[in-house]
Amino acid sequence: MKTRGLGDPLERFLGGPVLWGGLVLGTLFAMGPFLWVFLASVKTRVELYATPITYIPVQPTFQNYVDAWTSRLTPFSRFFANSLWVSSVTMVATIVISTLAGYALARFRFVGKNTLMLVFLATQMFPAVLLIAPLLSQWHALGLIDTYQALIYSNFSFTVPFTVWMLVGYFESIPRELEESAMIGRFGALLRIIVPLAAPGIAATAIFAFVSSWSELLFATTFTTRTDMRTLSAGLLYMVGQYEIQWGQLGAGVMISTIPVAILFIFLQKHLIRGLTAGALKG
Repeated sequence: MKTRGLGDPLERFLGGPVLWGGLVLGTLFAMGPFLWVFLASVKTRVELYATPITYIPVQPTFQNYVDAWTSRLTPFSRFFANSLWVSSVTMVATIVISTLAGYALARFRFVGKNTLMLVFLATQMFPAVLLIAPLLSQWHALGLIDTYQALIYSNFSFTVPFTVWMLVGYFESIPRELEESAMIGRFGALLRIIVPLAAPGIAATAIFAFVSSWSELLFATTFTTRTDMRTLSAGLLYMVGQYEIQWGQLGAGVMISTIPVAILFIFLQKHLIRGLTAGALKG
């Protein structure tokens, strides 16, 4: 018979108030910068530069959002559209190529397969700045400076190796017998069986590709020189002047930039859970 010792109250205490208190503090610490930016975005200019600092706006306003979106000096709506196009195309292309390449590496045996996998992994060990010079000379020679193609191809070169490596693991975890029992071709098995079962991995691939392209700054500032071709991350730099930082519009721009990522995550989260449930039932 097991006796209850003094450790039980201590365990209940550590697993209750201490645990939840730590989670609340950690959440507040993580949400602190986001909350600061949001409060700055709804403050008036007087409150932003008031002394002493007013943490909570007395008269909240959304004029900063209107000014950021309609400004002629910093065409935020144009930056937003550029980022949305580049990130969406990069995400779709990454999903298609990574799914096909990952399935081939997981199901077929050929010479150099392991070497190719190591090359994919090795590309993640080097910083993106090492490729700036060769990519810049290449895009300049091809006449792709200040074009969407230069940004999409550059982002694509970094998202595909990692997502292929990730999807190979998902495809290898799916039993081959499921494809063989279907009695259909390889491509049909990929679309009807493998893709639904690998939905969690594909959803994670889509989120990674979109977020990486959406927040990318180095390529956007190097391969574009015209203001109307800048993406959102590069366009926000226009709100940081030599003598003044437009904190209100900058905060509004940052808040608006989080909306597409949040919508994508919420939408794909449903597919992620549905894919995990379907995989468990069919497996």
